[in-house]
Amino acid sequence: MPDTNMLAYIMKKITFILILISSFANAQSIKELYVEEFKGDWKIYENENYVKQFIDTTIVYRLENEKSPEQMLIDNAKENLNDRADRILQIVSSLKINFSELDSLAFIEHRSTNLNPPFNFVKKGAIIANDSIYGFSYDLENEEVGIEKYDYFQNSENETINQAKQIIGNLILSAKTNYLDTIAKVESDMFAGPLKDLRPETKFDILIYNKKNDKKLRRIYLHETFVQIMNQK
Repeated sequence: MPDTNMLAYIMKKITFILILISSFANAQSIKELYVEEFKGDWKIYENENYVKQFIDTTIVYRLENEKSPEQMLIDNAKENLNDRADRILQIVSSLKINFSELDSLAFIEHRSTNLNPPFNFVKKGAIIANDSIYGFSYDLENEEVGIEKYDYFQNSENETINQAKQIIGNLILSAKTNYLDTIAKVESDMFAGPLKDLRPETKFDILIYNKKNDKKLRRIYLHETFVQIMNQK
């Protein structure tokens, strides 16, 4: 007769392994969706007219790795896209969010626009899903610490950043994300015109996921300057 305690133990182990596999597969889907939706990030470099802005395409030469400069632009853009998708996957997995069970989700992260940000600049953000808020933070200079839970919508040391976070969060929670698209368009137009000399210090990367839309995932970029633009009106 088989040992019932041993059978129970084995069944628990199998169940645990299946949950892990299922969880990993579910989390992977947001990475796959991101890479698919934003493949234009690298496909743009297949356009010769666009590439001409960066290199002289009339000169044919190879780099040490035997790739052309044009191919290197494509490869680098693909790598950047995959790295970003990996980071989003890591954050979703860390916060134990089951992406496959969600009909909608909003991902917010803000970062410095400086090429050489302050040494102690920590990336911060939040995921809003099912009316729950999962805040997070991580330090690129200290990967050993990993992704930590963080009260993202607490008051910031910078009042403009604080206002920006509150506006973004409230629009998402009230299902008015279309206003974020409008704000981003106004901000972009202002940067191309009267505010062309303005240099924002913080960038908000926002992802809006809706399972029911044809375009399930869309990306919105904002800067802290949109608060200043709104306050001027």
